[in-house]
Amino acid sequence: MSQPSVNMTELDGALGVLPASSGKIYCVVGASSSGPFNLPSTFGRPKDVISNFGGGPLVEAACHELELYGKPVCVTRTAQTVAGTPGTIDVTGVLGTSVATLTGVPIDDYEAQVKVLTGGTIGTAGIILQWSLDGGRTLSPPTALGTATSFAVPGAGSLAFAFAAGTLIAGDVAKTRTTAPQWNATDLGLALDALGNSAVSWELVYPVGPIDGAAFDLIETKIASLRARGKFRAWIGNTRVPLVAESEATYAAALVTIFGSRATVSGSLCAGAAKITSSVSGRKYKRPIAFSVAAVTALVSAEINIADVNRGPLIGVTIRDANGNPDEHDESVSPGLDDARFCVLRTWEGRGGAYVNRPLVFSNPGSDFSIFPYRRVINIAEAVVQNYLQLRLNKPILVSALTGFILESEALEIEAGAKSALRSALLAVPMASSINFVLSRTDNLLSSKTLTGDARIVPLAYAETINVTVGYTNPAAQILGA
Repeated sequence: MSQPSVNMTELDGALGVLPASSGKIYCVVGASSSGPFNLPSTFGRPKDVISNFGGGPLVEAACHELELYGKPVCVTRTAQTVAGTPGTIDVTGVLGTSVATLTGVPIDDYEAQVKVLTGGTIGTAGIILQWSLDGGRTLSPPTALGTATSFAVPGAGSLAFAFAAGTLIAGDVAKTRTTAPQWNATDLGLALDALGNSAVSWELVYPVGPIDGAAFDLIETKIASLRARGKFRAWIGNTRVPLVAESEATYAAALVTIFGSRATVSGSLCAGAAKITSSVSGRKYKRPIAFSVAAVTALVSAEINIADVNRGPLIGVTIRDANGNPDEHDESVSPGLDDARFCVLRTWEGRGGAYVNRPLVFSNPGSDFSIFPYRRVINIAEAVVQNYLQLRLNKPILVSALTGFILESEALEIEAGAKSALRSALLAVPMASSINFVLSRTDNLLSSKTLTGDARIVPLAYAETINVTVGYTNPAAQILGA
C-alpha cells in the first residue's frame, strides 16, 4: 500500500511558451589517501579534513572551499578501484648519461619534476636536486640526492624518480604528469548513495574526478533517485582535463563524441583546466576548473549568476602563463566548448584573472534550465512547496455537498499558505520575479484522496548580450538643420 506523499512533477520548456542558497551544505565526493569510505562527514577547518583524509583530490577540493570561502563542507571518500599512475616520463631535458624512470603510485594529479642543480655520478654523493609537483611553478629548496639511486618525491605518495648508473649534469630536468587514484562507477555510486541516505542537509555535490559517459549516466541516475524521494539536489562535475600536448580541437572533438548525445537538467559539466592555488600546500596545481566553479557556486545565493563580472575574477585561478599568454582553455581565445554546453572559463580584455564564461547546465537547447541559477531556484521552490503541503496531508478538508469537490474557502486557504511559503523563500531576496500557486477545484477527492495543484515561478532574467550604437554627432549641424 502506498504512503501518503507530496509528489512534485517538474516542468521544462515553459519559459519558451506563452502562459495558458538555500543555506545548505556543499558536498565533495572523491578519492583520498586515507579515511573511512562512504561515510559523509562535515568539516569547518582545512586541518581537520587533512587529519581525517590525508591528501589527494578530495582533500584539495574540500580545503579549497574551506580556506577561501569559509563554508562547511561535507566530505565523502570513495573507494578507489582505479589506481593512480606515475605517467610517462619526459627525459628530453636530460643530457646526462643516467636513464631516469618512474616508480610508485602518486596520491594526486601532479606535474612532477626534478631539476639537477649540481651534477655528478649516480651512487656518489654530490648531486643536488630541486623538485616540484606543479610543473616548476613552485620549487623546493636544494635537496641532496646523496648516494641514493632514486628520489622519492615528498608528499606525493610513493612516486619516485629512479636513476640508472651514469651521470646527471646541471640543468637536467626529468618530468611527468601523474594521475590520481580514482573511483569507478561502482565506487562512486556507493558514495553517492551514502550521501543521499545521510542526515546532512545538502544542496550541491561535486564528484571530484574526471567525468566520463558512464559516470555522467550514474550521477544522473542517483540525482533522479533522490528527486523521487523528495530530495532536490544538483551537481557540478568536470570532464577529463586536456592531455599533454593535446590541441584545443582534438580535446573538444573528444568531449563532443562522449557527451554530444547526453543531457541533464540537474547538473553542470565543466571542461578544461586551470592553475589553482592549493589550500593545502600553496602550490599552483593544474586542476579541473570545477574545483573553483563548484566552490563559488556553493558560496553564493541561489539566484546569483557567477559569470557576473562585478564579482571579480576567481580567487587563486589562472589560465594564462607568466607572460600573459593562454596556456589553458580560454573561451575568449578558443571558442566552442560553451556552444557544446560545457561550463568553461574565459578572460576579459582589460581585466586580470579568469572568469566563468556562463554557468551552464548541461541541458538540451531550449530547456528552461539553461544556467545554474535556474536549477538552484527551482530546487528551492520544490522543497518549499513540498514541505508546506506535507503539513496538509491527512488533515480534514471540507467538500461541497452538491459536487463533492473541495470547497472554495478550503482551496483558497491552502493556496494562500503555499504562496506565503514561496514568497518568503523566493521573493524576499529576491530569487524570482514572481510566484503563484493554484489548486484544482475539480479533483474527486472523496474517491481518489488526491489533490492536484500548479506552482509557477517567473524567474529572474540575466542579460548576456547588450547592443549599443556608437558614433559622432555634430551639434552645429543639428542646429542648422532645425
